[in-house]
Amino acid sequence: MYRVLLVDDEESVLKVLKTSIDWLALGVEEPVTASDGAQALEVMERAPFHLLITDIKMPRMGGLELIRRVRQLYPETRCILLTAYSEFDYAKEAIRLGVENYLLKPVQKEELESTVQNAMANLYRHRSNGEDLLYQNILSRWLNGAISGEELSERAGVLGFNLFLPQYCAVGILKRSAACTSALFRSACLEQLARRYEVYHCWNDKGMFVLILGGRSLDRMELEEQLRILARQQNAESQVLAAVGSVVTDPQALHLSYSLVCDVAELADPAQPDVVLSMQTDTRSMDADSLIEELRAFCYGAAQAKDSHAIAAQLYWSVPYKDAADCLHHLIYAYLRMWMGEFPDSTPPQEQLQARFAPRVQTAAGEEAVHLLAGALDWMRADFETKLDALSPIVRLAIRYIHDSVRTGDGGSIKEFSSKSGVNPAYLGHLFKEETGNFFNSYLMQCRINRSVLLLKNPA
Repeated sequence: MYRVLLVDDEESVLKVLKTSIDWLALGVEEPVTASDGAQALEVMERAPFHLLITDIKMPRMGGLELIRRVRQLYPETRCILLTAYSEFDYAKEAIRLGVENYLLKPVQKEELESTVQNAMANLYRHRSNGEDLLYQNILSRWLNGAISGEELSERAGVLGFNLFLPQYCAVGILKRSAACTSALFRSACLEQLARRYEVYHCWNDKGMFVLILGGRSLDRMELEEQLRILARQQNAESQVLAAVGSVVTDPQALHLSYSLVCDVAELADPAQPDVVLSMQTDTRSMDADSLIEELRAFCYGAAQAKDSHAIAAQLYWSVPYKDAADCLHHLIYAYLRMWMGEFPDSTPPQEQLQARFAPRVQTAAGEEAVHLLAGALDWMRADFETKLDALSPIVRLAIRYIHDSVRTGDGGSIKEFSSKSGVNPAYLGHLFKEETGNFFNSYLMQCRINRSVLLLKNPA
């Protein structure tokens, strides 16, 4: 269980902080409050806290001094600063102290929730505190589209991000295996690319080194060739892989470029000779989003789900050129996308799927191809059920509850489920995140979005 301390000399602000976030869904006990820095230190002496959210101006001891003391006494505590002052000196000191973020009053609910969720995710990943936490936090939210344009602009002024360039692009660098090294290649990329572009970088939660490039003449094919040259120069072709996202003209659309990088990386074949990862795309009547949702319903055994033969037939016969190998590729891609959404902290079974089914579909056609694709679907479902069975019974029940409530449109919440099942909401929120890699509320919201996308594409 995680503990949060809220510090502000205004009772109304403390009330807003306590009630504006569903703390239980994040696996957090009811937050403890203090009216100034001195009282906060007294409270922290009795028991440590994982997250501190404090105002900057308070009697006896202000927020900056409190954070300095906390850094000495409890270096693992994450800190978020509240301030009514936007002066650069405050922001600079906040960065030096390694705060997760600093929020201007009056605090916006969405910004507060996003910042707290990032801080909690950092706790789950055991990331270390440091002077670049704010930098890393903002880059991560920018890449994932989880920051408003107003906040991004304000943070960019403090952190030195240029948001006025004509083009932006995300690039991902990963090692071919755990035994490989990417340090020299990463260093060379930073040095060489910085000569032509604005470059910002961070690590994502999957161990990928991500570059954000900004410039006036970004060309994806040119970038890919430059990465190949740098890999050869560093003798790193057998060590690293790289993925280049789409070029976007709006900094607020950077998440689209990053999403493509992540999609390509999820299907990376470590044995491929080319350093640069790419993915062939085409247009088919059964698009990727619909296929993913069909797979999700199939694997969860939903009442309205199609069987494996029906899904395989729809996929195969919707392709004009009837290529079974290509259908399998898209089926595996959809399954891995679905898997990563359900179990983001787990390794998907890509190699097993490729080894088991790819050789068998090379020459298959017609009903034989449909039969083989249906067999792949049955294997996926059995594999998925094995993963589900490894979860705690209460977490499995919670996942079923979420899918049922989304399908029927009955709403659903962690409080309602906890009340029905007789489990403590804070404990459930913690266990759900620990076992699935998702926060309960985030997973519920994503399921609603997935359902909405499917209904929009298939209104009947």
